[in-house]
Amino acid sequence: MTVNEQNVTRKIQLLGTPRVFFTAPWEPTLERRGDALGLRAVTDQFAESVAPYLSNRIQDGRWVTILAWCIARSHDVYMASGGRRPETRAQQRDRYAWLRPLELMWVARTIGLDQDGWRKRQLPGRRRVKRWYMDDARRSDYFGMSTDQFKAYRQAGMYGGLRLAFRHWPGLTIAGDGWTPGPQTHALAKWLDAKLGTARPPWALGGGDVEDGVKRVRSAKSGGAREHAWWLRHWIAFDQGSRTAVSNTLPCIRTNHSILPEARLLKPIIFGADDAGRRRLRIARVLASIKAKEHLDFCIGLARRIPEDPTIALLPRFSRLADAGMEAMDLIVQAIGEQGSTSLAQVVRLPQARGVCAELHDAAMAWPRGQMHVRHSESADQFADLFKNPTPTHCIAALLEHHETRGGGLRWFFLRKGLIEAGVATRTGASRYRFRFWALCRLAAQCGVIGGMPTGLIDMEFDEVDAPEETQND
Repeated sequence: MTVNEQNVTRKIQLLGTPRVFFTAPWEPTLERRGDALGLRAVTDQFAESVAPYLSNRIQDGRWVTILAWCIARSHDVYMASGGRRPETRAQQRDRYAWLRPLELMWVARTIGLDQDGWRKRQLPGRRRVKRWYMDDARRSDYFGMSTDQFKAYRQAGMYGGLRLAFRHWPGLTIAGDGWTPGPQTHALAKWLDAKLGTARPPWALGGGDVEDGVKRVRSAKSGGAREHAWWLRHWIAFDQGSRTAVSNTLPCIRTNHSILPEARLLKPIIFGADDAGRRRLRIARVLASIKAKEHLDFCIGLARRIPEDPTIALLPRFSRLADAGMEAMDLIVQAIGEQGSTSLAQVVRLPQARGVCAELHDAAMAWPRGQMHVRHSESADQFADLFKNPTPTHCIAALLEHHETRGGGLRWFFLRKGLIEAGVATRTGASRYRFRFWALCRLAAQCGVIGGMPTGLIDMEFDEVDAPEETQND
């Protein structure tokens, strides 16, 4: 054996087991406290039957307008900088590099123009941007974020939340690529550009196709990896606004469900003649006609009014099962309290433990195992099978084991020899498994296709929100 062969053999022996080394970064995955029961996949199937190509992060039509403007404006600069239609992952990364600063500048614009109400608006990354804009005098790089936080904004920011819409809603992007502005995006961008007045960038929208505009944005070619710095140098008036800037250009306050000024442009996009648009419109109008106060009652009403849809017909049973599981999770959180741990015996001795476990048992018995023709329904079958015994000791122990072995996202707690230890900061009232009711109806109210937000859904706002937690950007 040669010396080189001996060296290779020794290295293999030292390694022991094979190792894989990544030489390029991959897209980061943001973990959340959500999906405690591991039912997110089947929940998404139900939600898709209610509101196709929607998500709980798409909850404000104004953000559709703002993102359309951002996509159109950044497209001009990207193309002027020598970019090509983004087809490869590397090209898409380069394309998003020109879009991301505009997202964050709109967050800063909102903070600057509505210093009293910006906290009531949907603004991902607002804590870092607020410190950068108001406390740091815009001196720090990347809008006050670390390099990793700035990169992760692709998932946590508004484009990450609305990319689904820009890929699937008609006319927003060419061939649904999510990047190249289509006719509907151009229409929305033109509308918003006019509303910006003196705050608009100092070159015409569509400048990448106009000689004068090309001259203005040609300097983007030297932007390199400093796209955010380029935007801050060239869109100096981003935080200026007229008397109507708050109502016409900023994301809407969460409690504001009134018709948007640009509703005539949004309506054919969100509730148009395509199959998904017609489905969203029908479900929104049915939900608006239901007189209910509880989420389960909306599920029951929807199932009664659309009996021909087998997936919708099972919504009430699934919602009851999932909610019963989450009530039991909250019971454990309550028992842990501030001390960070508790015993299984202490949980089952709580006065409400018997009632919570009885409801979980009844909901599990009412679940039609093996009768669903929906993807991932086996996860609900497996969950329901755990609770044939209604006694609190069996019920809570089974729930804890299921959460640890099959739950999604971060683990709330762990059971070890009868002791329950918190895995994350505990809090009760965690988000339930929902089906986009709130987001769908708010968009419908903003587009004027229903007569305002259904009263029974208004208080469900925070249950319906399904975005990465704000701490991801801190």
